[in-house]
Amino acid sequence: MIRSLLFSQFLWVIGCLLCALGCHPQTVLVPRPDGIAPTAADFVVAQQRRLLAVPSLALRGHAELQWIDKTGRHFDDGDFDLILRPPTELSLRVSKLGEKFLWVGGGGGQSWIVLPRENPSRAILRDWPSLPRDADAQKGLALDGIGGLGELMNPSRLIEALGLEPANVSEITDVSWNEVRAAWAFTLPNRRLYARGESLLPVGCDWIDASSRVIATCSLDGFEWVRGDRPVGSPVSSVQSLVATRLQFLVWSGGRCEHDGSADGELSLSAEVPNFGVGKIKTQLFNWDDVKAALRPEVIEGPSP
Repeated sequence: MIRSLLFSQFLWVIGCLLCALGCHPQTVLVPRPDGIAPTAADFVVAQQRRLLAVPSLALRGHAELQWIDKTGRHFDDGDFDLILRPPTELSLRVSKLGEKFLWVGGGGGQSWIVLPRENPSRAILRDWPSLPRDADAQKGLALDGIGGLGELMNPSRLIEALGLEPANVSEITDVSWNEVRAAWAFTLPNRRLYARGESLLPVGCDWIDASSRVIATCSLDGFEWVRGDRPVGSPVSSVQSLVATRLQFLVWSGGRCEHDGSADGELSLSAEVPNFGVGKIKTQLFNWDDVKAALRPEVIEGPSP
């Protein structure tokens, strides 16, 4: 009798463990906080204050890339340097053992993606920031071999994800609370920005195609104070300069929704303490001719500078 009871309890425990292993973790939903919701004007003011508070930024750390293509699933990692002067200058360089294998950048009305390890090595150019947002969201950059990561390899999207791009009140069509993100959602053409707290600190972004499908998403975490002295001549802001040190980008290259399963591409950046980049920002980083001379891509696609 005792053995039978113990055996039944054992089976019950095993059943619970199997159920726990087979069930997906439940998403924690955060209800809307009490009080008055922020307005579109509140968000625009918060964005402008962040631009004043962070006139330049430098992040350095570890990068991981995962992608799916016709040959299967792939993984690569390396060190990255992200240096930017918003809203129109950015340089993201990823290298492994000192060898650069990805350079995303923009400046002077031009943006580029350089893939030095491809055979032949190549660069993809486009005009920036003159490219209309609707065309940008619908077309993207279809880069063979990295599972749709071209959908986010765009300087304007990286700057936007960090909350360092000015917004326009007239562009914001809806303000709502998102229980999954635990943040206020501000809907703009082809994108949705998430921010929380009284300071409306940016915590993520979704990019949406013409069919209202999410083609890429970003989540921000690990917020740290920006260290160092502000660049000479930058205005003083009362906003505290918090910047994310952990950034995760997910991309669905076929324009699928994020609920359709695993992403086709993922880029994760884990940075050290951010700083204002004084002494690290060189004009050559934002000049296509200098980048071309340094990396010498064999094939250049897109409009000529």
